[in-house]
Amino acid sequence: MKKLLFLLFLIHFSICAQNSDTRIDEIKKQLNEVELVIPNIEKKVNLTLNNTTLPSLLNAIAKVHTLNFSVDSSLNSISISETFSDTSVKNVLLYLCKRYELSIDVLGNILYLKKYIKPVIPREIPISFSKDEKLLTADLKNDDLSAVLKKITDATQKNIVYQMGLGDRKLTGYVKKMPLQIALNNIALMNDLELSTTKEGVYIFQENKLRRRQRTIANTNQTGFYFKVLDTTNQKLEVDFFNASIKSILEEVSFALKVNLATSDPLKEIGKATIKSDAISFKELLSRLLEDTSYSFSYSNNIYFFGTKEKNSVRQSVVIPLMSRSIEMMMEPMQSSIRSQGNNGFFPQNTVIGSNGINNGFNNTSVNSRINPASRQPFSNDYNSKGEALLSILPKAITENLSIKVDVEQNSFIVNGDALQIEKFRQFLKEIDKPVPVVLIEVMIVEVNKSKSISAGLDLGIGETPESDKGTLLSDNGTNITLGAQSINKIIGGLNGFGSLNLGRVTPNFYARIQALETNGNIKVKSTPKLSTLNGHEAVLSNGERSYYAIRQINTIGTQNPQNIETVNYVPTDADLSIKIRPFVSGDGNITLSINVLQSSFNGERIAQDAPPGLNSREFTSTIRVKDKDVVILGGLEEDRDSKTGSGVPFLARIPIIKWLFSKRVRTKSTSKLSVFIKPTIIKN
Repeated sequence: MKKLLFLLFLIHFSICAQNSDTRIDEIKKQLNEVELVIPNIEKKVNLTLNNTTLPSLLNAIAKVHTLNFSVDSSLNSISISETFSDTSVKNVLLYLCKRYELSIDVLGNILYLKKYIKPVIPREIPISFSKDEKLLTADLKNDDLSAVLKKITDATQKNIVYQMGLGDRKLTGYVKKMPLQIALNNIALMNDLELSTTKEGVYIFQENKLRRRQRTIANTNQTGFYFKVLDTTNQKLEVDFFNASIKSILEEVSFALKVNLATSDPLKEIGKATIKSDAISFKELLSRLLEDTSYSFSYSNNIYFFGTKEKNSVRQSVVIPLMSRSIEMMMEPMQSSIRSQGNNGFFPQNTVIGSNGINNGFNNTSVNSRINPASRQPFSNDYNSKGEALLSILPKAITENLSIKVDVEQNSFIVNGDALQIEKFRQFLKEIDKPVPVVLIEVMIVEVNKSKSISAGLDLGIGETPESDKGTLLSDNGTNITLGAQSINKIIGGLNGFGSLNLGRVTPNFYARIQALETNGNIKVKSTPKLSTLNGHEAVLSNGERSYYAIRQINTIGTQNPQNIETVNYVPTDADLSIKIRPFVSGDGNITLSINVLQSSFNGERIAQDAPPGLNSREFTSTIRVKDKDVVILGGLEEDRDSKTGSGVPFLARIPIIKWLFSKRVRTKSTSKLSVFIKPTIIKN
């Protein structure tokens, strides 16, 4: 047994000696390679040393042979008592490396001596996993977390990751034939770690949250001071500050995120803050911290500038474009339609046509508004200027202390002011800059005119010449028969002889005209226009005709020899069918419609030859609420006419039955009905 142990000792010693000789040979080879750069290492030395430190020895050799040595501070305690006689510097260095287990690094012409560190052979971590039973066995003894998790991942084919900075964390523990989830939980618990699982099934080892918080608080020497970097790329943080110094928060968080800071004012008096969030961006954190302070910040060229709000370093001038909304539509009221202005599109407003051409100086606005019902504007806008419209949309708390101008061509706001206030303005615009629904409005206009006329009677008379028999009995023009004296006498002769009845005869110029006519009319006019408009904006449809009337003006020129000049101006007036619809889409998808329908027509009557033509008008205004794609029926614009006229022999024309022999009667009845069908449809953006 003793022989066996002695043999094992010799083998071990031989291996160690062989390893040592191999290392020295590598150092010798390294020094041989640098002889061309440092030729003085072949110089001879003769030294006798008695308790001389290693740095002192090398310092003496360096001065004598012009060499450059650098010694690691951990070697200052080495004391040498040796004699070197007629040997080279290189051999001295090789001896020192072997005697005191040193190594040499060559940096140009500098030789750097340091303690030799033996390479660590990683331990084979005993980890096994039963794929059939899915059970894990692991025996961990101060092993690196990165090596352990890699071995478990390879064995189980499950993705296991760890928090940054935990790779060198030592793990110790023993589990035998445990399900993977339970085994990993126990390993984490035994080593003061936390284990979580993502929805994709990835296991994550993290440092214990309480430990992280305690360490952070200890590092900052503050209570209620904790933060964690969640995402360095997007600068996302988890924060929990309670009455913490804002100055310390800015310094610590910026250092952790590796962002650049610059300040024009000291931040000592900036104050304290309390804020807690599971996920917040760095910029949002700054906005919350500085919100109620006199400080602000701006960001430019990867640098955050801090200072009081009046400093130029924290003020900005930015252009903020709108993506979905229109600045001009938000700020300006809807213009009235062409016909509402008494204009046909070929002449400017307030232009009249005179006998001598176009007169632009005649103001006919008051005349049109007095005689033209279409000039009414049921949907008027109260905005008086662009500035007032802008203030009515944007809250004062958002726009105060900011200089805001509008670039209509670029559909953008140009804003100058405190960067923090500009960011609030930008966020508010982001909330209201949403796609505005487009509403397609299908309008069906149906106008039905029904008329019925009955004309009947008997005309008896004496003409200048004898009448011949003529006329039609059944035709499109009804019954219209004229009987001459000869035919009438035959009829009378046929009646004579009945008892004592004798009617006599009529004169040759006598005639009888019998009329009976009934006409019926049924006219149906249908039009189906389609309009599209933005939510909250007016859609207008107008269709009609235009007439003119004359206004004569006589001007007297001169005093001694006055002359009268007459000017005739022709003023337009319109009669039309106009529909104005303004839709409002609510959050539940319903649509509120504000509707105005106006129908006017010329009645052919004038109080004078040059007076404006008479107008008949029908109008209604309604506000209703419907669902998307529902059809609204608007009716009630109905006009009925019933007229009766008659002529005949006095007294006899009023006796029943025989009145038809002594009178002529005409009855006319007409009905006009206008119906409007409206179907709104929301077009998704």
